[in-house]
Amino acid sequence: MTRIVVGDIGGTNARFALAEVADGRVISLGEPTILPAKEHSGLPSAWQAYEDKIGEPLPKLASLAIAGPVTGGPVRFLNSRWVVYPDTLDQDLGLDRSLLLNDFGAMAHAVHALGAEHFVHVCGPDKPLPDHSAISVLGPGTGLGVAVLQRTKAGPVILETEGAHIHFAPLDETEARVSQAIAKKYERTSVERIVSGPGLADIVRALSPGDTRDEPTIWQQAIAGEEPLLRQALGLFLDSYGAATGDLSLAHGAMGVALTGGLTNRLLPLIPASGFHARFLAKGRYRARMETVPVKLVTHPQPGLFGAAAAFAREHIA
Repeated sequence: MTRIVVGDIGGTNARFALAEVADGRVISLGEPTILPAKEHSGLPSAWQAYEDKIGEPLPKLASLAIAGPVTGGPVRFLNSRWVVYPDTLDQDLGLDRSLLLNDFGAMAHAVHALGAEHFVHVCGPDKPLPDHSAISVLGPGTGLGVAVLQRTKAGPVILETEGAHIHFAPLDETEARVSQAIAKKYERTSVERIVSGPGLADIVRALSPGDTRDEPTIWQQAIAGEEPLLRQALGLFLDSYGAATGDLSLAHGAMGVALTGGLTNRLLPLIPASGFHARFLAKGRYRARMETVPVKLVTHPQPGLFGAAAAFAREHIA
């Protein structure tokens, strides 16, 4: 059995935990430590704070999931000032060996490795995710993460993508008005500008430009559902989330979808009465195909950390 540090490094928080892996799988995952990114200058600072917090030397092996494209060069976060340098990562953190992967690559590893007890049905046919097919893995948080899990006889193949940054396609007049307002602010409207934690606040301000409430307040009040403006904004968010999920699953050739993240877990009770599934299905000539696709939600409390551990176990602990 091998003990490693796992990390899930996002634009808002850096999460760390200790994990045990053996025989290509995760044996245990410890309680996470969550450190706000804004309180640290970068990953080495947060790493040292984690070691100080647990009060013991950290293992010399690590698997870190990063909210950005991992292509060999510096990883620059879109939603944080942090930069991670793969070439010097081991030296910077005092490691003997590390694995660096995209955060939604880690999510896809988690989807493959987790048992059925960590999924709940969202919509579509109530059947398990396919054993030998592509599965779209996505979920909104500080941004919108998108990956593809391809299950094959030889094992899982993970495709880390930047699918969140395709252009948003408005489907009615209100969505077009919101898209235009957001494009004026950001130069263009990607799907992530709508379907993400900050996206709801931008939707609200597009519908009501004088609204000055902060993002946490907007989310809390929108989920409570007591205000017409916020009900409209959240309805547009969920409609767009369903439409984008369907579009991405078609683009991936996926016959299953796994949604992830704390935000979607909070929204789960609201999805059945929303337009999420109707928009997911509304793909013209491909409606019949979409009707066969199960959509599940990952309920594991730390899928990014679990997936980082699972990826390390498959790559290094065969």
